[in-house]
Amino acid sequence: MGSAHKIDVSGLVAGNRGGLVVDDRVPVAPFEGVLFPEAAAVHLELQASGELLEIQGTIDVPLTSECARCLGTVAESMHVKVDEQVEAGASLQDGPFEESNVLTAGRLDVADLAAQLIYSAIPIGLLCKEDCKGICPRCGENRNSKECECNGETSG
Repeated sequence: MGSAHKIDVSGLVAGNRGGLVVDDRVPVAPFEGVLFPEAAAVHLELQASGELLEIQGTIDVPLTSECARCLGTVAESMHVKVDEQVEAGASLQDGPFEESNVLTAGRLDVADLAAQLIYSAIPIGLLCKEDCKGICPRCGENRNSKECECNGETSG
């Protein structure tokens, strides 16, 4: 992700600032068949507490996917509450698999943080509607559109 979404938090972590508010719009790459047609609206409030960077806020992003039952289109919005603590010590920011992988050299990667939180919040088996009837296992008719002729009976 581009550096346009990296925020310098070194002064905050060093204790030179009381807090920092970040409002950003970040693009989100597709993930496991889920598309994000618009950038995510990210609102974060950052506070330093010792060697921790405390991150509170929200992420809102529209998504589209395929319904797990009828294969129709799912279009909805996700609202993710952010409540994270990232270890901010320099020795803790050494590798991409460290706990603080969104914080490198005093810079918070807002796009990477948002993507990780969004991806982990995607529900398994997205549905076009809560009472989706799915596809008939025998004739393949979308039962949301009309009743099929076989009424879902399988041949034995």
